[in-house]
Amino acid sequence: MSSRCERELLLVLPSGARPCHAFPAARTIALDLLGRGVRARLIYQHAVRGDLVTRALVRELTQHGAEVRTSAELIDPLVAFDRETLVLPHSPASSGEAGMTAAVAVRDPAMVAFACAAFENLWNTACPLIPDAKDTPHTIDALKKSIVRLMAMGHKDEMVARRLGISVRTCRRHIAEIMDEQGAISRFQAGVVLTRAGLVDDPFPVDPTGLAENFSASPNNSRATEGPSPSAEPGTSLT
Repeated sequence: MSSRCERELLLVLPSGARPCHAFPAARTIALDLLGRGVRARLIYQHAVRGDLVTRALVRELTQHGAEVRTSAELIDPLVAFDRETLVLPHSPASSGEAGMTAAVAVRDPAMVAFACAAFENLWNTACPLIPDAKDTPHTIDALKKSIVRLMAMGHKDEMVARRLGISVRTCRRHIAEIMDEQGAISRFQAGVVLTRAGLVDDPFPVDPTGLAENFSASPNNSRATEGPSPSAEPGTSLT
C-alpha cells in the first residue's frame, strides 16, 4: 500500500518511538515516503515528549520533512495513505491469538473520510513537537486541563493515566500540582474552584459538586470540611 502512496501519509502513534505491534514498519515507511516527496504528518501523545528515543526519531523524521505534533488525548493508532486507504490495528480479542496484534486495511470511502477528519481535528489542536526544544507551558497546561476534564467525566486516576499515556504516579503528581496552582488544600476544593473558573471545557459541562466528588476520589485525599472558601477562586493558570 505504501508503495502506491503519492501525496500524503497520516500517522497516529500514541506509543511514540516505542514498538507499535500493529505498525512495526512505521518509521521505515515514513522515511521512504518522505524520500519520494510525500507529505507526512504524525501525531503522538504529550507523554512521549520526555522520551529521548522518541525525540531522536522525531529529529530524524523532521530532518526529512515530516511534520510532528503531540496531543493530550489520542484516538487509536492509524495510518492513512492518500486519504484512500486506512490501516487500523486488529483487536487481539477478535483474532483469537492472545498477545498478537495484526493490522487491517480499510478502503470504504466513508470510514476513511471519518478517520481522516478525526486526524485533522486532533492536528488542529495539537502542539508542534520540536525535538531540541523544551516543553512549552502551553503543552504542560494542555495535559493538566485534559486531566481535569477526564476527572470531571467521572474517570478515576488509573483511567485518566491510561487515556493520556502516562503513569498513575505521574498523573497524581500533576493533580497535586493543579491543587497547588489553585491554592487548594484538597481535591474537593480544587474541583469546585476549577469548575467555577470555567476550566472544565464544553462539551462536558458538570456542576461543581459532581466534579469535586470525582476530583476527591483518590488515596490520601478527602473532602475539606474546614479552610478557605472555594469561592475565593485562587489563581487559574491552566488557561
